[in-house]
Amino acid sequence: MSSPPRFACDVMLGRTARWLRLLGFDTFYDNKAEDGDLKKLCLGENRVLLTQDVALHKSMPAGASRLVAAVQPRQQLQELASAFRLDRLSLPPRCSLCNGELAAAAKEEVAGRVPPYVFRTQDSFQRCRLCRKIYWPGTHAGGIARLIGVVRRSCE
Repeated sequence: MSSPPRFACDVMLGRTARWLRLLGFDTFYDNKAEDGDLKKLCLGENRVLLTQDVALHKSMPAGASRLVAAVQPRQQLQELASAFRLDRLSLPPRCSLCNGELAAAAKEEVAGRVPPYVFRTQDSFQRCRLCRKIYWPGTHAGGIARLIGVVRRSCE
């Protein structure tokens, strides 16, 4: 089986970049990145540039970018899931802020770094290996799971 696609999103796709990361896809995003920098990054790291900028898309070699037509992040995800067959891949989530890989963190390690209520009520934690942000299965987990289900079903 081939490796999962790696992406880079331009400034217009910031929310979609965060969702791709939560779905486990290595996705570069920096809202200050210039077009030339994105092109160089994508070609150097074998990433697919996701953009809504027609001129930027046309300046890339064939297959090195995807012009995203949908406007809303949910529809963008569905469009990308269908185009890249993302539904066939099950990857561990990545940090939604910095794209780093997540690793399990013992409850004792996060003491004082999460809200007291979260510390009392949760037992499972993950920490980003890069920025050290801590994640836990909060109330938002159900919404994330539902969106992932919708995206996966849209590919069927």
